[in-house]
This record gives sequence, structure tokens and C-alpha cells, in this order.
Amino acid sequence: MTEPRMIYKTALAVFKDKKMIMVRNDENDTVFYTLGGKIEEGESGIECLEREVQEEVGVKIQKGSVKFLKEFEAPAYGRENTLVNIKLYEGRLSDKPKPSSEIVEIDYFDTSVDKKHLTAISIDMFSWLKTEGYIN
Repeated sequence: MTEPRMIYKTALAVFKDKKMIMVRNDENDTVFYTLGGKIEEGESGIECLEREVQEEVGVKIQKGSVKFLKEFEAPAYGRENTLVNIKLYEGRLSDKPKPSSEIVEIDYFDTSVDKKHLTAISIDMFSWLKTEGYIN
């Protein structure tokens, strides 16, 4: 068996009422993803976050609000022999987020959400975020 392919991403955790922002793209009717995306060549994790947040929800990240939380790794959703590595950061948005680009829905979830809406890595994140007191 060949070595699994690795996808490197960064994600921004924005919290409201002990829930975390999640987004759904136009390719999926059920599953929501963390806000953020793939790190492009020559780009830092923070630069990736700034670009992806602007593309996905049309707002900027508040200056000085970004803090690294934890790194996660799990099988990539819908991809065979592929792992995803996500560096999760906490931060605040400069304005109210609005679906933009390929994003069609924004919602805030905690651990009570139906697991059909989450990927394997999101389930791991939510468990850790609850243990650490960020979400319910």
C-alpha cells in the first residue's frame, strides 16, 4: 500500500455562545467544514487564514486576535488514502460573516450537532474544544 497523501490546512475557530463557526460549500448538502483552507506554496499559516476567511465569508480577521490552539490530523473526508493536517487557530472576525465564493451556508455548532454534519477531523476538534471549555 502506498503512503497516504497529506493535505495541509489552517482553520479559524470563531466562537459565539459556546459554539464554533462552520461553513458548508456548494459541493455538499450535509457536511460542514472549519473556516479556512489549504496552505498554498510560499504562504504562512496566518496568510492562508487571512486569504481563506476573506474568500469564504467576505470579512477580515481582527488584527491581533489570532492565537494558535492545536494541530489535528485525520483521514480526509471523501478522499481515499489521504490524510488532512489542520492547524487550528482562534480569532475574531471584523464584521458579520456572509457566504461568499463557494460557501453557501454558515452556522455555529457545538458537540450536540448531529455527527452527519461533521468530518472525522471536526469530530476530533469538537471533542478537544469541549474538553478545553471553548464549546458546549
